[in-house]
Amino acid sequence: MSIRGLTGWQTSLADLSLILFAVVAASYRGDPAEEAVPRPEEVEQALDVALGQPMAVFRPGGDADLTRWLSAQELDEGALATVIVRHRPGSAARGASEAARLADEIERAGHHARLVVETSAAPETLVTIAHDRPDYGTQIADTR
Repeated sequence: MSIRGLTGWQTSLADLSLILFAVVAASYRGDPAEEAVPRPEEVEQALDVALGQPMAVFRPGGDADLTRWLSAQELDEGALATVIVRHRPGSAARGASEAARLADEIERAGHHARLVVETSAAPETLVTIAHDRPDYGTQIADTR
C-alpha cells in the first residue's frame, strides 16, 4: 500500500510555471512615465477613429476658397465638416480664432461644423468631411 502526499511533482512544476509567467509578464511592462505620453502616430490614429475617416480634405492657402470647395462636395445629411487647427504651444488663441472663422464660413454655407484645436510641433489648418455627425443616424454606437 502506497500513500502519496497532497503535493506531487506536477503541483511543484505548475507553481514554478506560474512564478516564471509572473516574472516574464512583469518584465514586459513598460515605464509608466513613457506610457502616459502618447506618440504622435497614436494621437493621429486616435483622431482618425474619433472623427471618422475623411472623404475629402481642404487645406486653406493660396487661392483656395472654402465655400466653393464645400459646394463642390455634395454633402448629405450625415456629413460633418471638421475644422482642425494645430498650433504651436503658446498660440492657442490665434488657433482658436482661425478655427472659429472657418467654422463660421462653413455654417454660412449651410453645413454643420465641428472644431478641433490642438497643440502640435507642426502647425497646420485643414477641413475634413466625414459621415460622423453625432445627431444623425441610428446612434448604434452612441457612448453617452
